[in-house]
Amino acid sequence: MPHMPKPFFRTARSAWYVQLGKQQLKLCDGPKTALTEKAAWSAFHQLMVERAANDNTPQASTSSASPPALNGLLVSELFDKYLEWCQKHREKRTYDGYVWHLQRFCDHLKDRTTMPALALRPFHVVEWLDAHPGWGPTYRRNATGAVQRAYNWAEELGHIEINPVRKIKKPAARRREEFVTPEDWVRIRDSYPAGDPFRAFLEFCWHTGCRPQEARIIEPRHVHLDKALITIPPKEAKGRKKWRVIRLEGRALELARERLAGARGTLFVNRDGAAWTSYAVNCRFGRLKEKLGERFCAYEFRHGFTQRLLISGVDHLTVAALLGHADGQMVQKVYSHMDQADAHLRDALKKAEGA
Repeated sequence: MPHMPKPFFRTARSAWYVQLGKQQLKLCDGPKTALTEKAAWSAFHQLMVERAANDNTPQASTSSASPPALNGLLVSELFDKYLEWCQKHREKRTYDGYVWHLQRFCDHLKDRTTMPALALRPFHVVEWLDAHPGWGPTYRRNATGAVQRAYNWAEELGHIEINPVRKIKKPAARRREEFVTPEDWVRIRDSYPAGDPFRAFLEFCWHTGCRPQEARIIEPRHVHLDKALITIPPKEAKGRKKWRVIRLEGRALELARERLAGARGTLFVNRDGAAWTSYAVNCRFGRLKEKLGERFCAYEFRHGFTQRLLISGVDHLTVAALLGHADGQMVQKVYSHMDQADAHLRDALKKAEGA
């Protein structure tokens, strides 16, 4: 396995050096402190960029086994390698998300995608984000994370010696504050006639609290009417670690029975008989906004389901189990909107006063 060069301190000369082939190159003077070590890494990083960018510079080693960091890996090539790996080892939804963000970043860089991967700097990412002031903090966080994850992966596998964008500070993810209330649901439901495919899809989400992507992939083989259950095996479930069990009661059970009759592919399909895609669902919500004057999204039904259960007195661990979570942390930190349940909180306060 080839040696990967990195800065080291020579006590006799009180300076930082790096060994490249048979050469020892001085990076900066000592003494050996955290500050001089940081300066040495910075100088080393710049040296690697210059050597990768200048084909006429004598290389420390002409061996085909030389470290990838010295072979001039380009930004675009690094992203391509990472996406190829993601396509093989990650879920399609995760892969598609990385493709979306990294392609948009490359579109912003334009011809700079042909620069050495090690020449990328945090300001390249920051300028990309600043060029889109309409992006919210969560979207900006995901976009930044996509670039950083690709570079982290490249460093972990040895394609580059060091990740130059590791220390970019990502914006804090914004907690979703919106959820579908019972009043919202009546308005939404009544916007579609009985039997409408999209209404059926939304009804199922409203009554089960399932993830939108779960409702989109349910097939007849997942449905067990005799047990009033839908079971999704680990390899198809989110996280791929355990079975996802969706319990059916009332209208949800009726919907499963209705849609199961004659179903060939997925349980919930559009008018053309095709499975719902996230894009198609978003388009339908876009049309709904034109009618109701308010924008909703499918995940807000899951939040609304959680809120209804909590207000009704169901404990957060039971709610978490129904949502398919391993514990109650997500319910407490993300899904609970009890701070907005003024009437419920006032009732609790009145009970305390009367105690």
